[in-house]
Parts: sequence; C-alpha cells; structure tokens
Amino acid sequence: MDYKKLGHDLLPLVGGVENISKLTHCATRLRFEFCDRAKVKEDAIKNTPGVISVVDKGGQFQVVVGNDVPITYRVLINEMGGTAGKTDTAGKTGQSDGKQEKTSVITAIVSVISTTFTPVIPALIGGGMIKAVLSILTLCGLDDGSSTYALLNLISDAAFYFMPVLLAYGAAIKFECNPVLAMTLSCALLHPNWTAMVGAGESIDFFHIPVQLVDYSYSVIPIILSVWIMSYVEKLAEKYTPSIIKFFLKPLIILFVSVPIALVVVGPLGSFLNSVIESGANMINAKASWLLPMLMGAFQPFMVLTGTAWAMTPIATVQISSLGYEIVNGPGMLASNIAQGGATLAVALKTKNRQLKQLASSSGFTAVMGITEPCLYGVILPLKKPLIASMIGGGIGGIYAGIFGLVRYAFVSPGLAALPAFIGENPMNIVHAVITCVISFAAAFAAAWIIGFDDREDEKPSASESDVLKRRRRSREIE
Repeated sequence: MDYKKLGHDLLPLVGGVENISKLTHCATRLRFEFCDRAKVKEDAIKNTPGVISVVDKGGQFQVVVGNDVPITYRVLINEMGGTAGKTDTAGKTGQSDGKQEKTSVITAIVSVISTTFTPVIPALIGGGMIKAVLSILTLCGLDDGSSTYALLNLISDAAFYFMPVLLAYGAAIKFECNPVLAMTLSCALLHPNWTAMVGAGESIDFFHIPVQLVDYSYSVIPIILSVWIMSYVEKLAEKYTPSIIKFFLKPLIILFVSVPIALVVVGPLGSFLNSVIESGANMINAKASWLLPMLMGAFQPFMVLTGTAWAMTPIATVQISSLGYEIVNGPGMLASNIAQGGATLAVALKTKNRQLKQLASSSGFTAVMGITEPCLYGVILPLKKPLIASMIGGGIGGIYAGIFGLVRYAFVSPGLAALPAFIGENPMNIVHAVITCVISFAAAFAAAWIIGFDDREDEKPSASESDVLKRRRRSREIE
C-alpha cells in the first residue's frame, strides 16, 4: 500500500487544506477537526484504498489507516504548510471560518484531552519503554547505584517530569493560542527558583496575594487549565493592543497576566483536581480491586469507538508520576488487547474466506502485540459476534488482573511487546501479567470459536477472470 498516495487521495475528500482546522495522529488514526464538516465526503473516504474505517466521535473525525499512519500524516502536513492547524504569521492557531458544531460537555472534554495528549504519546511511550528496558537490565545485574542506571533513569523520566511543557503544546493547538508562549508559561511552573521555593516551604505572596506552593512536575490538569485561561488573555491582548506596539506589548501582557493567574489560582485548583481524581481511583481499587480492570477489559472496544478511552489517560499518567505505577488503565487494557487478538485469530483459523483469513491473521497478531484498531475495525466490528467474545475474554482477564493487584509501571500500549512494562518491585507482577494474557486470549478465542460468526463467502472469479485462468492452464498443458 502506498501511504503517501493515500495522503494525496484523502486531501480533496476532506474538503482540501482550507477545510482542515486541526490535524493530529495516534498509533493508527488520523484525527481531523474541520472548519466545515459538510464538505467532508465520508462515504468516499471509507471506500478509499488503505482506509480501514472512519470514526466520527469525541469531537474529531478519525480515519483509521493502520501502523503506517505517520507516512500519510506527513504528506498531509506538508500540504498544509508544515503546521498541524491554521496559523497566522505569529504562529498562533487561527480561528476557523466555518460554523462549529455544538458539542456536549463530555465530548468537549474528551476532545481537549485527545488533542492535548496525542502529540505527547510518542515521548511517553519512548520513556515508558526505556523504563521497561531498565527493569530488565536491573534483573540482569545492572547496579541501580551506577551512573549508567542514573542516566537511563533520567532519560526515561524526562518526558514525565516535563509533562507540563509537552502538554502545553497540544493544549495550545486545541485552544488556538501561541504554542511557544504556552510552553513558556509551563516552564515558569517548573523553573528551578519556583522548585526551590516549594522545597523551602516558606510562605510567599504576589502583590500581597498569598501563593500556594505546589510542585507542578509530572502534573497534567494544571497546565491544561492554565493554557485555556491564557487563550482568552491572548485574544484580549490581540484585540486591544495597538498594532504599532503589538509585537512586544502583546507577549508582555500574555505572560504578565497568565503566569501569575496560573501560579495563584489555576495551578492550585488543577493540583487539587489531580489529587481528587487520584484519590477516587485509589478508593475504588481499595474497595473492589477487580472492578476497574474488569470494566476496562470488557468495554475498552467501545471506549476506543467513542473516543472516551482518552479520558483515562490523565489518570494513568498522574498515577505513574506520583506512585510509580498505575492501576486504572494498563491492566484492563492488557486484558482487552490480548482478548481482541484472541477473538480475531479464532476468526482467522475458522473462516474459509481467504481475504478475511489474511486480514484476521495479520491484525490479530498486531492486536496481541498491543495495537488493536486494525482488528477492531477490520474484523471484530464488521462480524459483530467476535466483539462479544473479546468482551468476555477481556472482562475475565480483567477480573484476574484486579484480584491479584496487577499494575503497569510504564506508559506503553499494553500487549506482548510491552510486557516488560509490568516488571517492577513486585517480582510476581510480571507473572500475573502473563497469566492475564493467557486467560484473556484463551477465553476470547474459545468464546469466538463457540459463538461463531457469519462467515463471508470467498470471492469467486468473474467470467472474464475464469476465461483467463482457463487459457493459462491450457497454455501450460501445451508447454
């Protein structure tokens, strides 16, 4: 498949460059936001070679391409002039001219989280995998007091420690403000002098207004809220600053107003919300440790479909940052991903359709490795019954993971390739991760085999194709 050609094919179908308000991508999907949704030819996009499926959820129009989505994304970005959204000469994302659809509060929140986290995911996965490699090296004898360990740990921790800076970029794209000023705001929250004030613990004030001392490293919600406030400050500065002095007065106003608001009001509020979310997850886990992994294991396909899977990402990153592991997202996702792979591979073995067998075999293998969209949209959803099987396997595997306290130590897409992310202080954790995989796969495979599915008839060659095959056979016989 030529994924560069796919990018050029998609461009006119989405209404051209001028209709794309924002564009990001995750592991398998292009995520569009449009100026005018009516210009998008959804049916034509679905029928475009290379497109697995189309999902219009969570405030985004998502085109499922597969693991080679970065190739198509780069083609589109180049056509857009190298930016992920409409920008003016100052580098600020511009307002779209088309009418914006009204969305619910939940959809808006999911859209914010998705757009903010999508650019950050590669850094988090990279850091998470280095943490996993570091765990393996430690088991193999690497001294955790050596400088080698310290440097690798520094590399693995960098994306999490400076997460506010990384998130500021995505938040600026979403809230249509200057990304560099947003990242500067986040740098103020992590400045060594501020860190020293927090460490000292002495009371401080800003023009006699008390300032709460909060450590913003590893935080999520404070920077998203702060950039949201900054976007309004920037619009006011843009509107009321005289053009003759706008070049230097506008950034002065934005930083002079936004950073103190972040430190005095928004930051402490966001930190409080961080604590509330984390405490809520810990309370649920303490009273019913099996509940969250079971729900995530069973309903993860629907969360992927609706885009609400992103709603769990801030909770997971907050837990990893504060506790060193997380219990909300990873264990249930591991069970679900493996279960979807098991159900899909059952289809691959049972179907008599050669094309479906090939698709199910490749996408089922990809799913057990940790990427489920190809099998979800290519096999499980079209056939419907394998979806039930994957929910059964994911739910059962999730119950086991919850009962035995499975945790994820690094931010990775759970699957066989990412099992090292479950190696940590508790040596039995990786054992429980492997057992979770076995249970999830076996339960989903057996359920898919027993429930069955409506198999597709193998495509028969047309009359003209049959004549060609007959002539070839005759020519071989004569030879």
